[in-house]
Amino acid sequence: MKEKINILFDAITLAENDTKTGNRSGIWFTVYNILKEFANNKNVNIYIYCSKKKFSAKLSKTLEKYFPNNNFNNFYINTLGPFEFEHSKLTCEYKETKNKITKLKLFFISVLKKIFAKKTDYKKLTENIDIYFSPAYKIPDEIENIETIKKFTILYDIIPVLYPEYFADIDIEKYWFTHIMRQLNKNDYYFAISEYTRKDFLKHFPQIDKNKIYTTLLACSESFKPEPEKTKKSLEKYNLPTDKKYIFSLCTLEPRKNLIRAAKCFIKFVEKNNITDMVFILGGGHWEGFVEKMEQEIPNFSKYKNLILKAGYIDDEDLAPLYSGAEWFVYTSEYEGFGLPPLEAMSCGCPVITSNRSSIPEVVGDAGIMIDYDSEEQHIQAYEKYYFDKDLRKLNKKKGLTRAKDFTWEKCADRMVTIMQNISN
Repeated sequence: MKEKINILFDAITLAENDTKTGNRSGIWFTVYNILKEFANNKNVNIYIYCSKKKFSAKLSKTLEKYFPNNNFNNFYINTLGPFEFEHSKLTCEYKETKNKITKLKLFFISVLKKIFAKKTDYKKLTENIDIYFSPAYKIPDEIENIETIKKFTILYDIIPVLYPEYFADIDIEKYWFTHIMRQLNKNDYYFAISEYTRKDFLKHFPQIDKNKIYTTLLACSESFKPEPEKTKKSLEKYNLPTDKKYIFSLCTLEPRKNLIRAAKCFIKFVEKNNITDMVFILGGGHWEGFVEKMEQEIPNFSKYKNLILKAGYIDDEDLAPLYSGAEWFVYTSEYEGFGLPPLEAMSCGCPVITSNRSSIPEVVGDAGIMIDYDSEEQHIQAYEKYYFDKDLRKLNKKKGLTRAKDFTWEKCADRMVTIMQNISN
């Protein structure tokens, strides 16, 4: 058996979304953590690939930033023709500086790039590669056509298939999921981020060989741990009250996230029980659209709007403190491929209320309150259970911390490597 496998890792996602905004989603962190674990695995040699040449220079900078002690084989540079990497570097520089001299250099490099363009012999360049690993996008055609390489792609969910109405405003032909969907086949291999996701793909895409798709549960960052001593400082940073109890939710305003219903039920819970010492803090989302929808659905929303507070985008270092200080975390999504936020909350010792649908039960188990996502009555009852039962909060805090330990990036990556080793050999 081969001692080490050579993995060509498509790291384009790290370059595309390396900014502290809402665009740096769970997929970015998944790619980062898996690459980190692969780099530390003694059974793996990593070669970095950039499936979009225009991001090659930015990816190079990103790798230097996040992996300064890892000497990755800069394979993606070898696939570029003369002047292509320099062109990518100058493009990146010009976007940041808008410098006129840089623009002039970029023009001359563009001309040279066209003059000396060459066709890359990918088969020759990849002759020592065993595995091509794509953590987000479709396999590039130049790689897909090389039969000696085993190809693996991570599959996250089938939301565009189940909820096409949410994608009415985007060009679906250019959407990354569409490209993956059209490439699914019986020859390649796949990692599904939950058992529910694995079954979903097999149900809707029969062209996948059921023996070539494997469940590999994700994890959350090690930075998610109880940090109640930092909560006050993080609350102050986002101009949030420090003299009130709060429940916390972290997600976008997509309808399937069910945030409107969760907030609406909070107001009903407050009104029903005459609660005066609690607010609902929202992280992420588009605040203007949220307020507009709440005003439409709740006639007396203006009376209670000061109880629903916007935090907006939350910096990585403030997430654990805000989870840690919350009385409980609400995430009653209609559909999730995995459901990372509840795991983050449990890792911080925060009791959770989640929906009982899709993959979420795989994550939460018996460590939280699970309800029907579309039941207002169950939302309100769950809020009441936690608010009036301190012992239940303590119990689920303890259960959550214990369960969260079952999910680690090391375990996820080791399972992937073991599978790829077995396939490669």
